[in-house]
Amino acid sequence: MSLNKIIVLLALTASMVSCIKEPVEETETPATAQEVYSAVAQGWGNTDPLTMAPNDFLFQETEQTIENNPKPFYVLQEGITISKKEEQTDSWLYTFLYQTKVYKQDQEGAQSTREDHRTVGKANAAVTMAQNALRAAKPYASLKTLAEDNQMSLGFERIYGLAGSCVKSDALDKYCKEDLGMDSCEIQCSNLKTADEVRPLPDMIKAQPNCGGFADCTYHVKTVQFNWTISLKKGESVETQKVNYSIALSPDMPFFSRMNEYCYRQLYTVQDQKVLVTTCTKLKNFKKGGT
Repeated sequence: MSLNKIIVLLALTASMVSCIKEPVEETETPATAQEVYSAVAQGWGNTDPLTMAPNDFLFQETEQTIENNPKPFYVLQEGITISKKEEQTDSWLYTFLYQTKVYKQDQEGAQSTREDHRTVGKANAAVTMAQNALRAAKPYASLKTLAEDNQMSLGFERIYGLAGSCVKSDALDKYCKEDLGMDSCEIQCSNLKTADEVRPLPDMIKAQPNCGGFADCTYHVKTVQFNWTISLKKGESVETQKVNYSIALSPDMPFFSRMNEYCYRQLYTVQDQKVLVTTCTKLKNFKKGGT
């Protein structure tokens, strides 16, 4: 059964038991693009991408759920291992072993394994990676559910992309006009919130010797939340779509695993039914190479 059909069935079920509410607060307090960028950048902090090393491993899990039904209808498990770090003239070439497994309605899919690559420039590597991620960022891509052909997306790529999501890029403007057939589109961010927390480690890290090197089996987390709104205009008609973002970044974690949580929630219209879907990716395990 396709993902869209699953959403339709669950939407029909949800509509019989409750009303779907908009995934935004009634009062919207505008946040500037600079405010959102600064909050995300401060949450990420300073860390060197070249600290990523062969045999570093992380495991993360993404769940998609519908409001009032906590059981996920779609689960994506991702294991990412750095297999090589090769020096080039002005950069380092990283090779990743990317493993995935999908569960739909509790039905386990086949495991997939393939290689992927990223290049990190030697000169100001962090800036280079940020610029590359921002150029590739497509905030409007979050208007879709998980694709069947999963692509490897590393934590820093998602975070750098999100940091620039409150600016209407040329790529987004082109997408709105050429792909969606709109006259124009506008972006607004609002209800920015940040906080510092101390959380217990994910169970798999906690189970490592000495809690993976974390004191008291806890770690510090910086959270950032905000609403992202796109207004699609065609003639006199204006369609507004909103997404709630909530991320958690840990300054105690290295560059490779610093993103600990990346969640967004939005309404979908499926066969005239409003479906509130939450997609949440969480770090489950991380091991440094050699441990």
